[in-house]
Amino acid sequence: MFFSVGVESPKDADTAFGICVPAFHRFDYGCVSAADEQSDIPVMAREAILSIVEEMLLSGAHSVEDIKDAGFMVYAANAEYAHCDSWFMIDVDLTEFEGKQQRVNITLPDVLIKRIDGFIQGNRSAYKDRSHFLAQAARHELAK
Repeated sequence: MFFSVGVESPKDADTAFGICVPAFHRFDYGCVSAADEQSDIPVMAREAILSIVEEMLLSGAHSVEDIKDAGFMVYAANAEYAHCDSWFMIDVDLTEFEGKQQRVNITLPDVLIKRIDGFIQGNRSAYKDRSHFLAQAARHELAK
């Protein structure tokens, strides 16, 4: 899943980069971290996201499907995140929190399978394989 990450640049040499992930705010979770080096920002952001997701799921009040990111442009326009002077998106694999994988046997027309496979080949950054594509499509439909 892609998350918007806001970064507050340090004001002096003794201050770390501030990291903020606003997607969790609507659940009353603050997902923040810091990094001493710019190169550590993605690592620290990913670690903070995984920690908050684990905490949310352990509370029993939320599931992975509840998490939605509004996009960095929405957050950047929000005065609450004005301290963030730069934004980026980070892809964090949350499949470990979705439960045990199960193999299923489905029947689809061969033309549809070819279309799916072709779509996946053209979108490797978004889909790992056919199963991942079908799982994402199912999540999309179930979220309606």
